[in-house]
Amino acid sequence: MRGKKVLLSVTGIVQDAGMEESSDEMRLVTTGELCADKEQNAWQLRYHETQPDTSETDRVTFTLKDGVVTMLREGEFNTSMIFSQGNRYEGSYNTPYGALEMGVFPTQVRYQVDDAKGEVLLKYQLDIQGQYASMREMRIRFTPSRRA
Repeated sequence: MRGKKVLLSVTGIVQDAGMEESSDEMRLVTTGELCADKEQNAWQLRYHETQPDTSETDRVTFTLKDGVVTMLREGEFNTSMIFSQGNRYEGSYNTPYGALEMGVFPTQVRYQVDDAKGEVLLKYQLDIQGQYASMREMRIRFTPSRRA
């Protein structure tokens, strides 16, 4: 499935456990690809992300369908997450140093997409090894890329 080139702006906000008033914010601007599966009424958004600690590049794919967002990260830091509002998902986060059990509980899952642009908003609680780690928010905005 060949898609359209898009410019993405990804913003991640983390509010760590025990840090009620403090939060960290990460921003990434990159290019990616938006693909539509009209028969399935689904969208795929793909881009590459470089890990700051190792400089390894992971391929990230978001699938948007029926109000559910699925994220698949392929590379040295593998994981998959399913964001279905009000439904807990448990999986693992695989790193070069070993695998960690991970759980996500989405409190808000929204997206709006058309043929060239859109936005994804995810708010969720993250648990690592069965312990509350943080509240997170991820916002992805994308528009047509001028680069073909």
